[in-house]
Amino acid sequence: MKRFKRMFGKDAAVAWVLIAPNVIWIAVFTLFAIFYSFYLSFTEVDLFANQFTFVGLENYTQSFADPVFTKSIVNTTVFTIFTVAFSMAIAIVVAVLLNSKIKGRKLMRAAFFLPSILPIIAVAQVWIWIYEPSYGLLNYFLEKIGIGNPSHPFQWLVSPDTAMLSVIIFSIWKSFGYNMVIYLAALQGVSRSLYEAAEIDGANAVQKFFRITIPGLRPATFFILITSISGSFQTFGEIYALTNGGPMNQTNMIAYYIYQYAFEFFKIGRASAVSVLLFILLFAITIWQWNSYQKKED
Repeated sequence: MKRFKRMFGKDAAVAWVLIAPNVIWIAVFTLFAIFYSFYLSFTEVDLFANQFTFVGLENYTQSFADPVFTKSIVNTTVFTIFTVAFSMAIAIVVAVLLNSKIKGRKLMRAAFFLPSILPIIAVAQVWIWIYEPSYGLLNYFLEKIGIGNPSHPFQWLVSPDTAMLSVIIFSIWKSFGYNMVIYLAALQGVSRSLYEAAEIDGANAVQKFFRITIPGLRPATFFILITSISGSFQTFGEIYALTNGGPMNQTNMIAYYIYQYAFEFFKIGRASAVSVLLFILLFAITIWQWNSYQKKED
């Protein structure tokens, strides 16, 4: 009863007024959209005639029977594993280095963080130029060190063998700066006395990193892991800007698959069904991660 009065009593009125705009925004543009998408997933929508026909589980069964849908799940999983793993690994190493007293560390922090806040379409155009086969910077550099062949340059975004790798590299470059900032903030909470005690015991830099730094950053790692996996499974901008899901669906991912069915094929019901499946998948992954983290903490 006391908790109820604390949450809804007169003293909490000001707080409720302040958070009301956000609550209304979430209710209208998030919760309503989720429930409406769930409803649409059981229908066949004719946008031009404004007709909604109930089709049961047909949209779901058709999605599972579609090899492109299966391909998009595999692509998304591969993309997520490599992007999240390398982005976090690079971020934590860079954060530790930039947490030490080195010249220009503030400038380097800003430089590494900048890509994460730049418009994805804008930076994608720069990377399209970097990946360009004939005059791109990457092929030029590889040719200078004897790897590339000017007569047969690497077709980074066009070849099925390198398209996914190209998207993964771009995504790591764009995302690790944000993770670095999270780790930098978390490093401030790791007590210096632990490092001093380890030095007295004769621990070297590698031992201190794995025995003190990594355990001390566990809450930040958990946060980054959840947000990174969720974000990677919803990746759209990178695919839209760089490859449009090609070549031969080698970079087609779940979010782009939804976009295609909603705004290219105008099959709203099918797109909604895949959206619901994506929501369930991310919800299950998040719950599993949370339970795993709680068990380790206990």
